[in-house]
Amino acid sequence: MNCNPFTLGHQYLVEYAAAKVARLYVFVVEEDRSEFPFADRIELVKQGVKNFPNVEVLPSGKFIISQQTFSGYFNKASLQDVQVDSSEDVEIFGKEIAPTLGITIRFAGEEPKDNVTRQYNETMKRVLPRYGVEFQEIPRKTFDGEFISASSVREALLRGDFDKIKKLVPESTLNYLCALKPNFFLRHFTARIDIKFESEKAGDFQIVSVSDDGAKVEKPNWFQKGGIGYQIQSYVGKLEFIAKAEADGKINLWLRGVSVAPSNDPSKRIPFWIDYTKLIINGEIIFDKIVPVWLQEPYSYKMDVKAGEEIKICAEWLPHKGNA
Repeated sequence: MNCNPFTLGHQYLVEYAAAKVARLYVFVVEEDRSEFPFADRIELVKQGVKNFPNVEVLPSGKFIISQQTFSGYFNKASLQDVQVDSSEDVEIFGKEIAPTLGITIRFAGEEPKDNVTRQYNETMKRVLPRYGVEFQEIPRKTFDGEFISASSVREALLRGDFDKIKKLVPESTLNYLCALKPNFFLRHFTARIDIKFESEKAGDFQIVSVSDDGAKVEKPNWFQKGGIGYQIQSYVGKLEFIAKAEADGKINLWLRGVSVAPSNDPSKRIPFWIDYTKLIINGEIIFDKIVPVWLQEPYSYKMDVKAGEEIKICAEWLPHKGNA
C-alpha cells in the first residue's frame, strides 16, 4: 500500500485480509515520491490498523514497489495507455520475500480506474502461484456509489472539503489532515519555471512582464554561472511572461515543481509532482498534453534567440493526481 493518505478504503482492505490469515504483513511503500512523506504515511497506517492484533506494518524497502523494481508506479499519469512491466518486482517478492516471512497469500485491492496498478495486479496473479503464493483481489469499499481512494481525499483536501474527507478517512488521518499547515496545499498548485539565457556576446536578459502579480521572480546567484537565469514560481495554474534578450544567444527553459525537503533531512528533496498541460512559445504550441514533472525531473526546452527579440511564454498546469 502507498496510503497517500490512509483511508477507510485501506482500512477495509486490511480488516478483510486480517480476518483470512493468522498473521498479516502490511507493506507501506517507502519511496518518498508521494504528496505525503513516508514517515507520515506509515504512522497513519499504524494508527489506522492498531485495533487489528494480528497485523504488522512494515516499510516496503527497496524491493517492493520501489524506483529500483517498479519505477512506472511513480509516473502513472503518463503511462495509462502503456504496457508496463512489473515482473521483476513480483518475482523478487515470490522468490525472496515470501519464503523469508512465510507468506502464502498476498492480497491487493481491485483497481477499477488506474491501468498501471491493474497491470501490477495481473502480474501478481500470473507470477505468484509459481512460487506457491496465492493472490487474492479484494473488492474496493465504496461511499455514495464511488470507490474510496486516496486521490479522492487529496482532491477534497485541495478544495478544503473536510465534510467529504470525514466520510473517507479514519479519525487518525482526519486529525493529521486538519493539522496541516496552509503552505502544504500550495505545494500541489505551485509551478516553478526556470529560464536561462546564454550568449557568447555581452548583453542583458530580462523578464519584461509577468501575468501573475503574485508570482515570485528571483535571480539566484548560483543560476548566473555561464549565463543569466531567472526562477519564476506561481500557483494560479496559468502563467504568461515575456523575456527579452539584448544579444544573440540561446534560451534554456525548465518546467518543474517546487523544492520541498523532508524535515528530517534538508539535503534531500520530496518529489512534489505537478502536471503541466500546455506550453506555448511565441504563439507556437510546444505541447498540449499532460506532462508530469517534479523538481529533479523537469521538462526542458531550448531555442535560439536574436538580439532585441521578445520571447512570449505561456504555461498551464494542474495539481498532479499522484498515487493512491
